[in-house]
Amino acid sequence: MRKIVLSQAIRYGKEDVNELESASIKVRKIYDKTISMLAQHVPDSVRKYWACPRPAQEPYSEGGEHGGTVFQKWIQSPSGWKCIGCERHYVESLDAPGGKERQGKREYVFHNGRLQSMMLQLLIWSQFEEISLFHPVLGDAPFYDDEEMEVISAYFVPTYVTPIPFEQSGKPFKKHNTRFPVYQELISAPPLLLHLDGEVLEGTWMTGVYVDRGHFLGLGPYLKNTDGTRTFMQALIH
Repeated sequence: MRKIVLSQAIRYGKEDVNELESASIKVRKIYDKTISMLAQHVPDSVRKYWACPRPAQEPYSEGGEHGGTVFQKWIQSPSGWKCIGCERHYVESLDAPGGKERQGKREYVFHNGRLQSMMLQLLIWSQFEEISLFHPVLGDAPFYDDEEMEVISAYFVPTYVTPIPFEQSGKPFKKHNTRFPVYQELISAPPLLLHLDGEVLEGTWMTGVYVDRGHFLGLGPYLKNTDGTRTFMQALIH
């Protein structure tokens, strides 16, 4: 677990917030649909590598592994908003109930669940490409419907078990060292400098989106520091 101090704010336009609210719910439904498919057809011994278990600190919620709050990671790229992955978080407030925030700051401990999951991203993208390639020929009802295919095309990022597709296309990519290497198209996040308590932090601007099952809960923008840690900020809408 890690303590996070929320201090300075990131401003979002209403159009961006409306898009993220709609897109994050649709993305969550695709995650849940895919996990449900795995639950039906993949043995538990294999499925545990794909699904996201509940952190030990998080109270049980209805819906099991499909319920509770997830934290989607979004980047505003030149081609629009992209979701690069998803985590399950449990956030514990350290502020005394009813107490005032100290110097405009709110303090939390966040308990981070296992990444949900680059391998899940891999499976979704693999199915997307397979449907795109073979559905016009085979004509069977695809796993993802037309609307879901549009969502994947618009907001998901190409993800493979080999770097070959990126090497052939010349696109930049990032290697994720999960249980086996996973390669994902590199979406460059905007650079960001944050002045906090007399210190200047340098990194990139990321947008976290909290989504309960079927409900948008809010934004959690953060600075991804050069050492890989995160400094969370408040989201202001204008």
